[in-house]
Amino acid sequence: MNTITKVSLSYCRSNVYLIIGVCFGLCISSFFTSMNVSECIEANDELPFPSDIPKFDDAYEPKINLEGKPLRAKKTPKDFMRPRYYSTELGIRDKLFVGVLTSREYLHSRGIAQNKTIAHLVDKIRYFISIPEGTKPNVSLPGIVGFTDTRSILKPFHVLKYITDNYLEEYDYYFLIKDMTYVDIRKLLKLVNNISISQNVHLGVAGEIESYCSLDSGILLSNSVVQKMKRNLDWCVRNTYSESDDVNFGRCIVHSTSLPCSNMIQGQTIKSTILNDTFNLEKNFYDSIARNYSQAAASVYPVYDHTTIYKINAYVARLALADVINEISKVRREILATAKLGPEKDHRVTWPIGNQPGNKASGRFDVLRWTYFNETHASLDQSLKNMQEFEGSTKIDINYVIRAAVNRIEETYNKEKFKYIKLLNGYKKYDASRGMDYILDMVFLNTETKEELVKRVEVCKPLGKVEILPVPYVTENARINLILTVNTNLMQEALKFMTNYARTCMEKRDKTFLMVILLYDLNSPSKGKEDVFYDIKQYALLLTEKYKKDQSKVAWLSIRLPTSVNSIELEPMLKIAVADLAVKKFSPESLILFIETGMDLKIDYLNRVRMNTISQWQIFSAIPFSEYHPDIVYTLAKPRDNELDINRNYGRYDEYNFNHIAFYAKDYTTTRKITENKIPVVRADRDIATILKLSQQNKVICLWSFILGDSQKTLLNSHDEYLRGGYLDN
Repeated sequence: MNTITKVSLSYCRSNVYLIIGVCFGLCISSFFTSMNVSECIEANDELPFPSDIPKFDDAYEPKINLEGKPLRAKKTPKDFMRPRYYSTELGIRDKLFVGVLTSREYLHSRGIAQNKTIAHLVDKIRYFISIPEGTKPNVSLPGIVGFTDTRSILKPFHVLKYITDNYLEEYDYYFLIKDMTYVDIRKLLKLVNNISISQNVHLGVAGEIESYCSLDSGILLSNSVVQKMKRNLDWCVRNTYSESDDVNFGRCIVHSTSLPCSNMIQGQTIKSTILNDTFNLEKNFYDSIARNYSQAAASVYPVYDHTTIYKINAYVARLALADVINEISKVRREILATAKLGPEKDHRVTWPIGNQPGNKASGRFDVLRWTYFNETHASLDQSLKNMQEFEGSTKIDINYVIRAAVNRIEETYNKEKFKYIKLLNGYKKYDASRGMDYILDMVFLNTETKEELVKRVEVCKPLGKVEILPVPYVTENARINLILTVNTNLMQEALKFMTNYARTCMEKRDKTFLMVILLYDLNSPSKGKEDVFYDIKQYALLLTEKYKKDQSKVAWLSIRLPTSVNSIELEPMLKIAVADLAVKKFSPESLILFIETGMDLKIDYLNRVRMNTISQWQIFSAIPFSEYHPDIVYTLAKPRDNELDINRNYGRYDEYNFNHIAFYAKDYTTTRKITENKIPVVRADRDIATILKLSQQNKVICLWSFILGDSQKTLLNSHDEYLRGGYLDN
């Protein structure tokens, strides 16, 4: 018996009476207790309240309703697709849509006049005409909409149907006018910018009936009104029985919205001037506007002569410019008057007053350079030239600045006292945060003392309103048609390039097509195994068959030269001949890229070509990084890496290499039509001899200079750097 057992027995002996008493009490207790299970209260039931405690119903006590739960969705929720533009998701609209009701006979006169006076200031303008089916307008004007229904009485409702189908969710206000009306569009824009879009707007000048606005003076409708008219368009067409467009269209508006015509809304008033047959433009019209331009009419009608529209617009624009200048002067006076009220360190007022102070360089690399110039040349304008002669718009700009400075000196001093002689020194600097700054040292002759005086004048041309230029939308999905020109000296390099092309493009299923231009000499064999390009043709067939399922293909075009040509680089006209013969093999929408052997082709470079080559807008020519000869820059101890290191020790950017050029076939064809009188188009191999004779007469050094010099489109020579054809992201 162990020690623990002995201790336990000793405790039991000493407490034996206590243990017996506890056991006896438990037995008696069990005997008298009832064992009816039904009377037991389940644990999950509420305990009964004592009878003496009153119950209170709490109206705010939460109650859980589990009936029919959980519920299942009747429809599977769709994935939310975000719109392309945030303005679409937020419901942000443009401000004003202008619709001009005109005719085919007056498109070339009044229609163009409306376009030149309105289109550049509004968000959208459309010209609505009635034209028989099968005929075309007599002028190429953007935004022409033709209705084959020639019933003039229904024309306003065709316009309304077109607006509701195409632009109902894009604009806040719609302004409809006829082509014989001049509109002061600046005044109209000021009006729509000062009224709230939360209210229905039916604004204009009353016509024959007080409740209906006149289309001659123009009708301004809000988006909400146009939406209501859309729902009642069928009723409006059925109830078109009056001879007047104003009455028919006004009846539709009033029926749809119960809103009569009004010339005032939210404190803004629209006015219109009616011209009689005997009015005099200078005496009757100009004088009335000049007296109080701010209260002048927003529209003037009828104006049958389109030249009168130009005259009125020029006069109104001059008055608007004068108002802007006065407003600027007022703001500058307020700035001067309140500058002393601010902190002491901000008391300094910038010049011109209210303009940006200019860029403050954070380091020596951010210092903006001043360019020295005189009246005809600028010095060190380019790194490769010491002096650059002013041409075109640059020359016009310099002459304008000098003339403005001379006029200011003559206004400040007696005009008869100082006579301008010449520009001694000129300095100009462009600051992207401020504008263009000039410092002019000008020599004047004092007519009284016959002495020459030097006046220093500072001129600033501040930046105007920033505008976003519309650029066509491009993607990286376009198929690139690569054209590789090969002669007998480049056969091995061509095979290496085709191997690299298959590995880079064909294996990765990139949307490309390779055409190899084979230049045969006059007596070179071109049949069977004796063909000088036999290996290239067989390899092209092998690659085409291998990647046949991926629709990747390598083709060739054979061109026989009439005479022996040492190098295509020495015959620029031969490049034009090759381009003429190759481009006609493709459709007008094809993207064409001329390349060279020895280049390291990369997908990134091809994507850059797709993004920078825009049909009817822009061609693209990248500057290649040309590698030095391996025997010069590499040794046995330091061999060349698989990936070329972009470093000045291993190569340089060849800015004179324009052989890598991309364009669309349609743009090249258009350029050739323009230059066909100077350089005939090559349509067959026998025509090459004719074009080669023009090499001495035409100064064409490459295909790029040929297109750049004669095309009528905006072209861009991009200086993007790439790794022997592969794009290098800086």
